[in-house]
This record gives sequence, structure tokens and C-alpha cells, in this order.
Amino acid sequence: MAPPPEGGLVLVDKEAGPSSFAVVRRVRARFGLKAGHAGTLDPFATGLLLCLVGRSTRLARYLVGLDKRYTTTIRLGLRTTTGDTEGDELERTEVATRADVEALRGEIELPVPAASAVKVGGERAYRLHRRGVAVEMPTRRSTVHDLEIVRLEPPDLELELRVSTGTYVRAIADALGGHCTALRRTAVGPFLVQDADEEALLPPLAAVEHLPRRDLEAGEADAVRAGRPLPVGAGVDGPVALVAAGRLVGVAQSSAGVARPETVIG
Repeated sequence: MAPPPEGGLVLVDKEAGPSSFAVVRRVRARFGLKAGHAGTLDPFATGLLLCLVGRSTRLARYLVGLDKRYTTTIRLGLRTTTGDTEGDELERTEVATRADVEALRGEIELPVPAASAVKVGGERAYRLHRRGVAVEMPTRRSTVHDLEIVRLEPPDLELELRVSTGTYVRAIADALGGHCTALRRTAVGPFLVQDADEEALLPPLAAVEHLPRRDLEAGEADAVRAGRPLPVGAGVDGPVALVAAGRLVGVAQSSAGVARPETVIG
């Protein structure tokens, strides 16, 4: 049976090797609908990749800002050009101490890695890097919410991290004077890698269950589809999932007690 056009969410446990875009192509071929992802993983990295299928690709904006959890192994004392094992040796450094690692908790400024998907002058940084074009990479403010030292046996360091969206773990490794030798994403917001099943298409509502919810009454679903605003409870600001009979109709932006539909799914 063909999947419905509204599609849904697919939780993928990505293996090392393929790019995130290659995984998206695989998901697209499986379900026969357009597909996208809500946050890339480097080819060498493994773990949770959120893929959206069909009209549910419109929901990506509500997923990209979620915190991420990772486990990583860092080889201290050696920086590489990419911050991981795929780059060339850049410089030998002094091996970071436990105090150096602990100091990374909280808000920090980190340079975006040269081998990243960030655009510099209208072109992806990794493409410039592959051509040997040297560019000054921007810095990005990141928040390391949780940091646990699982193992510190210099030169190897194993960490468990919960970080804000847009944080490059390779940049954390570089800040410690090292590079990542392993990287695995274990969670994105409430979504866990142990729940991943590439063959399972979850309903669109599963992609936004972390949002406040407004159950629609008779006739309100048609109002949402027509783009008409709805009343919501006081104190509800930001995106709100609009649900009718257990199915996601769309997502609205709520402010001052009024929800204005911005994304319609079903």
C-alpha cells in the first residue's frame, strides 16, 4: 500500500559512510515520496537522523532547533583539517586536562569547521575546503547543556554531550586541541536512536508531539485549512500542533491568545 501524501516521520540510525543526503535518497526510494532531513550528520558519524516524508517535510522547521545528544571519542593532542579522522594532520598540541574539558560547559564561542555545510560567500564550506580554498570561518555561540566525561585515558577522551542546535562536536574536539575519532548522535529532542526503524513511517503528529497541542472542534479543521486564526489558551506562545480526531491538521503560530495557521499538512 502506498503511503498517504501527508507522509510522516522516519527515524533512521545512520551508519558510518553515507552522507545525510544519501540516506534521504534511500528513504525517498523506500516510500516513493519526496523526503528531507531535519539536521545533517557527517558521513563518518552514526546515529539518529530525522527524515520527513511527503507533505510532512514542511514540519522540518519545528525539529531543527531541538537540542542534540552525542557520544564522541576525541583523540587529544592532534588537530586535523576537518576536526575528524577524514582530515589531514594540522598540528600537534598539548594534551588537554580534565579541567580544560570541564570548562566547556555552558555557553561557548566555537568556530564553524571548514568541512561543514555552512555557506561562505554563497558556497558550501566543505566544497571550498575540498578545493583547498582557505576561508575565515564564522564563529557560532553554542550551549553545552550537559557534559559527562565517560573516559579520560590520554590521548583518548570519551564524552557524552547534550548541546544546543547548530553545535559542531568536531569544533569542541578542536577547541580541546584534538579531533573526533568517533561520533554518534543518540537523541534529538525527545527522539531516541533506540527507537529508530528505517522501515517505519510514523504519522505526522509524531514529528510535533513535543509542541503544545490544540484539539480542534467540529468545523475548525476546515478553518485551519483556509488559514483562518483560532483562539488558544492564554500564555501559549510559539508553534502549536493543531489536531483533529488524532490526526495532525497543521501547525499554527500562537501569540496573545490567537493561533494563526502557518503549516498545513492534512
